[in-house]
Amino acid sequence: MDTTVFRALMPPPTGDRVRDALLFAEFFDNSAVDVGISLRQETLTRDAHHHRYRYETGAVWLERYEPMFNREAVSFPINTPDDAMQFTMPDAASPERLDDEELRRVVAAFHDAGYFVQGGVMGAWFGVYYYLTTFANALMWMASHPDAAHALFDRTSRFSLDSATRLLRCGVDCIFPASDLGSARGLLFSRAMFQEYVLPWLRELADCCHDHGAFLHLHSHGHIEEIMDDVVDAGVDIINPIGPSDNNDLAMFKAHWGDRVTLHGGISTTIGAMSREGIRGHIADVMAVGRVGGRFFPRTESGIPPMTTDLALFYIETLKEARHWGYA
Repeated sequence: MDTTVFRALMPPPTGDRVRDALLFAEFFDNSAVDVGISLRQETLTRDAHHHRYRYETGAVWLERYEPMFNREAVSFPINTPDDAMQFTMPDAASPERLDDEELRRVVAAFHDAGYFVQGGVMGAWFGVYYYLTTFANALMWMASHPDAAHALFDRTSRFSLDSATRLLRCGVDCIFPASDLGSARGLLFSRAMFQEYVLPWLRELADCCHDHGAFLHLHSHGHIEEIMDDVVDAGVDIINPIGPSDNNDLAMFKAHWGDRVTLHGGISTTIGAMSREGIRGHIADVMAVGRVGGRFFPRTESGIPPMTTDLALFYIETLKEARHWGYA
């Protein structure tokens, strides 16, 4: 995401949490607003060009803003299988992490304004490679040290589930975890490993949501059609960002799973390189497929890609128009 363009499109903040979220949603014609529980972080160094920070797990990350936004891991707290077995995860249910009464007030205010409220939580797989250990370690240990890998997933799954329970009790309509499960070529690990390490968390999270009368909205990049039967059977209600950059065929996904899961996506990250006519035609093509039978929300695969402010505004306005055509 080009954060410079993104910031330029943002409404000026007022300092009021509810008002600012509603202004953001109104500007982008969104029907949902977001709250969430995440790990705390502290800034180590920062200037106009970078931000180096440490999460409460001990993971250190570095963001740079030139020539455009990029982010990389610097260090992790878990570097051996023994570390994984001994590590203690922060407590998602600690009173200091969240003012539950205040969140109930905020959620009620969003509901009064007519918005659907999503509660963001840690994805179990995302939590492993983002907050605990390297991507390479996680993949290797899933194959060679399953006890250590299960210890990692147990810790991130528990944080995710405890966070979800807390948010659901505050009245959110949906739980929204992120866990990218694939690349543009295929899964990051085998379907069998997905079923062993990730699926139990997904099932428990879906059950938790449904027990509270809420939905589960999973974010996962990647060419993931091989595990879609498992994802749908687990109880996921919405999935994003099904789209062409990950070689996902929206029409095929609609045909195979569109009656059981809502697809949220379809619009390519390449819109930044398209002309206005190209953007309008691409949105029309996506909507022509997605709108049939309903259970579809259009969105880009990774926010607003690098593009001029004028073109980004044109994209937003064109998508607004397309969303009001209705569904067949």
